[in-house]
Amino acid sequence: MRREYRILCLTAALTLVTMASCKPRSAENRPSGPAPGPSPAEVRAARDAMTRGMQEIACDSLAAVHVGKQCVVTIRAGSDEAGSDRAPPPLGMVLKLGRTTIYKGEIQELSGDRLKIRAPYPTSGRYKTIEVPRSDIESICLAP
Repeated sequence: MRREYRILCLTAALTLVTMASCKPRSAENRPSGPAPGPSPAEVRAARDAMTRGMQEIACDSLAAVHVGKQCVVTIRAGSDEAGSDRAPPPLGMVLKLGRTTIYKGEIQELSGDRLKIRAPYPTSGRYKTIEVPRSDIESICLAP
């Protein structure tokens, strides 16, 4: 009986010590806004690393001859990927840096207001397709 009493007292003491050290979160301890994203220099460095050997072109100069070429597209925040499937993209296709998103893939289709980019899944032979509104595009880099 004496051993059970010691274990019970030790458990109660540990519980009291643990509860005494816990503090409720107050409004002043919480962050007031969203966490700051990466700086523009960090975004530029990441984009430059992904576009090494590619040439930047204007969005207006995209034409049917560019379909099938590898590209890196940088867009502003506010647009979500539009597509019928909600499967996650393959690794390396999407890089989110704060309010900037960078897509890497192959141009599948061009239209007046949208650009479709696709990237293959490594093992299935299927593709993930993402539609990007042309109005959200900040820059496009194409492989030679």
